[in-house]
Amino acid sequence: MSKIDEKRLLLKIATLYYQDGLKQADIAKTLRLSQSQVSRSITRCLKEGIVKISVIQPPSVFIGLETKIQQRFGVSNVIVVDVQDDPSDAQIKRAIGSSAAHYLDTSLRDGDLIGISSWSDTIRSMVDHLHTTKVKAKGVIQVLGGVGHNGNIQATILTQTMADILSCDAFMLPAQSIEHSLKDKLKMLDTAEVSDVVDMFNKVNLAIVGIGMLEPSNLLRNSGNYYDKKRLKELADKGAVGDICLHYYDENGCPVVNPEDDPVIGMSLEQLEACELVVALAGGLDKVDAIKGALSGNYIDVLITDRVTAEAILETH
Repeated sequence: MSKIDEKRLLLKIATLYYQDGLKQADIAKTLRLSQSQVSRSITRCLKEGIVKISVIQPPSVFIGLETKIQQRFGVSNVIVVDVQDDPSDAQIKRAIGSSAAHYLDTSLRDGDLIGISSWSDTIRSMVDHLHTTKVKAKGVIQVLGGVGHNGNIQATILTQTMADILSCDAFMLPAQSIEHSLKDKLKMLDTAEVSDVVDMFNKVNLAIVGIGMLEPSNLLRNSGNYYDKKRLKELADKGAVGDICLHYYDENGCPVVNPEDDPVIGMSLEQLEACELVVALAGGLDKVDAIKGALSGNYIDVLITDRVTAEAILETH
């Protein structure tokens, strides 16, 4: 076969496959070729430039931004949602929450044991956007204490609502996020109601968390589950830039409180690092340092954030 005849055949196969939408088996039958010949020819068309595939990025999708953050911080997956140039806090949380719900809808697997940090408006938005699914999760676990002025209601409703949507069991953590002292923490951990749930933290294979900055959110402040101003200043003096499950870290992701001195009852940074999949929902320019610290500490595998925040993360790195 001459080179021109060979090129003609390749072009014909490419036209039938890519433009006319024929299956390889149908092309083989039409041209009296084996299916393996058709498959090899399609591969050659791509290698020799006869066929060029272009991925067209819609205006509201930011693959370039996502890839840059993934490569810079070594994180597995980044999802950047579209927002206007000067978005409100509520708009950011709705956009991230909706995207997080879609991510969970498509990535949830049978047998997943889901840990949820109940002190996040963004996670609450995600739960509001969730749909029922045929996937059979093992359960939803509250991975940060929620007893407080209004805390128990918030934590219980959020955890139970998510479990109801997923048709699985809910496991509540009947403790404050931050106990008054280490003695009080150890006392709580000695109770069966608390220890049974805490013991399940190491079995969580999908954790959904928020990323907090040093100054507590309104939701956390209203619950009473946060440090006082004196303690927050001490954390700031140690270089704290943010927290996950109220465990604070510096700009490099290093914990600023020793585990043995930490009065928080919740999934630890070490446990998060060991968890199979940690999905963090966080956005807003005031959280850029906290998000970068979490990425640098390798605590998260998937980051869902907004475009403005993603751009700032890259600009300030």
